[in-house]
Amino acid sequence: MSRFPRLRCSPCLALCALLLLCAPALKAQSVGVRAYLTPGSTVGVGRQFVLNLEVRGVRSVDRDPVLPDLAAFAQYLGSGTSTSTEMFAGRTTVTFTVQYRFQALQQGTFQIDPLQVEVAGQVYSTDALPLTVSSAPPSPPTSSGRPEIDGIAAADLFVTAQASRTTVLVGEPLTIEYRIWTRVDVTSYGLTSVPEREGFWVEDLAQATQPQVEQRVRDGQQYATAVIQRIALVPTGAGQRTIEPLGIEAQVRLRGRRDPFDGIFGRSSLFGTSIIPTSVLSNSLTIEVEPLPPGRPEPFSGVVGSLDITAEVDRDTVDANDAVTLTIRVSGQGNLRAVPEPVLEFPRDFEVFPPEVTESVQPSGDGLSGSKVFEYVLIPRTPGQRAIPSVSMGYFDAASGRYRTASTDEVLLEVTGEVNEVPVSLQRFGVTQLREDIHFIRLGDGALRSVERFLFQGAAFWTFFLLPMAALLGALGLRRHRDRLEGDVAYARGRRAGRVANKRLAEARRLMEGGDSRAFFGEVANALRGFVADRLNVAEAGMQISELRMRLVGRGVSTEVTSDFLRCLEQCDRQRYAPVGADVEERVQFLEQAGEAMTALGGEIR
Repeated sequence: MSRFPRLRCSPCLALCALLLLCAPALKAQSVGVRAYLTPGSTVGVGRQFVLNLEVRGVRSVDRDPVLPDLAAFAQYLGSGTSTSTEMFAGRTTVTFTVQYRFQALQQGTFQIDPLQVEVAGQVYSTDALPLTVSSAPPSPPTSSGRPEIDGIAAADLFVTAQASRTTVLVGEPLTIEYRIWTRVDVTSYGLTSVPEREGFWVEDLAQATQPQVEQRVRDGQQYATAVIQRIALVPTGAGQRTIEPLGIEAQVRLRGRRDPFDGIFGRSSLFGTSIIPTSVLSNSLTIEVEPLPPGRPEPFSGVVGSLDITAEVDRDTVDANDAVTLTIRVSGQGNLRAVPEPVLEFPRDFEVFPPEVTESVQPSGDGLSGSKVFEYVLIPRTPGQRAIPSVSMGYFDAASGRYRTASTDEVLLEVTGEVNEVPVSLQRFGVTQLREDIHFIRLGDGALRSVERFLFQGAAFWTFFLLPMAALLGALGLRRHRDRLEGDVAYARGRRAGRVANKRLAEARRLMEGGDSRAFFGEVANALRGFVADRLNVAEAGMQISELRMRLVGRGVSTEVTSDFLRCLEQCDRQRYAPVGADVEERVQFLEQAGEAMTALGGEIR
């Protein structure tokens, strides 16, 4: 018998022993650096590429590497790091990798200068890299929009775009669903390009904060899949329309990659993992838009679907010179955001203020449904029974293929009190607030008294002399302001733009502390789009970045202010569909940036 008992070694103990034995080798290995590009040294304009810096032999570096300046031909997007450990033939290799993501901006042939990194007090440099930026992608895209990159096949990761219908009428909504399909480990993703939708109104459809992942079989293969974006499109003109691909960049975790650094270590790794940024494009879509048939009624709402319209006042009886609210509610299915302000004929003795408009639109089947509400403040000046005539709006009933007209009932209002011919500005004492920014002028009632001096020498004389003149001028200015608000839509929208935007930003500030990052960025986007739409007097829905840029430059806004404002809009779009929401600190900073961009734009737009 042996003098020593037989020892039993578990697999875990064996693994630990193996690591201990390899520790000296790990410590003793030499440092080597290199840089390389993915997907290769050729990239198309507008496409992304990754500058990789690999440092073999360490788990970290002393300080951040010195990145060369690529601003002349590429835009920096972000960076990430990863560490992998490989074991082969009793030798352990550690590799530290930094990945810098760029988007190519300019066609041509360029050189990327060497990268420098400091390890253990010593500075290492890589070789320079050539990069060719072509006018087209380096290789034909597959159905997923990309060739194979770093061992990630096109069939392993792709994005599909699916339309609810491919043939529609002008004004008839359709929905597009973008879905990611993967058989690899996607740790995160973000939008890199949102296609322009020229010729469409665009409505982003709300979805869950986190994409709902499910398992599906496609072409006989099992995939993890989730909807990453849903939008509704409403065509504004007839003809064939092409929806360009949606682009994302996914961070893919690969285990056991082949190490391209050195051929002797180019074997499967037992422990190695790498994060590979992979760009993916969806398929494009072609939509046939047919014109509406002739014979549309007037006024035509532009809605293709169904429509109902109602009118009511908050009370049937009101005193002369008191305010009453008239509510016009348009509801149904279709592009309700495009519904214009109703054409109303009010009694001549009514003072009417521009309406406050609220919208509530939700997805419904393969289209949109909801309501649009117009609230008018009315002030009748003389007593008697008054009637607000019926309001009509035409629409196209897609189900029956016929034009129809929706109408309200006549609204009756009993105005009580006595006839008073005193001017409006003198009928009230005190201050009454209407719509938060319309105020009656307060006039004091003075009394004359005898004094032992000339009348014009007293302050009271000048007070009572100038006060009526000031009141008259104020009343004239207020009347002019009201008349312009009623008759000039552009002026009315411009005046209320800041107030409406501040309300939306206040709602965003309320959402800032919560966990719904998408709701926060959605509200900020509404504030930005609503503000610029009101100042430009254009429709809020369907605005494209390229169109906005041209309009703003045409209105005298500087390039810097325009870029800052549009950059905020694009950031909102990216964050609304990011898999991981921004933290509270990031939201606070972005809200401040959005406010500053809006203020700068308001100061320059003419």
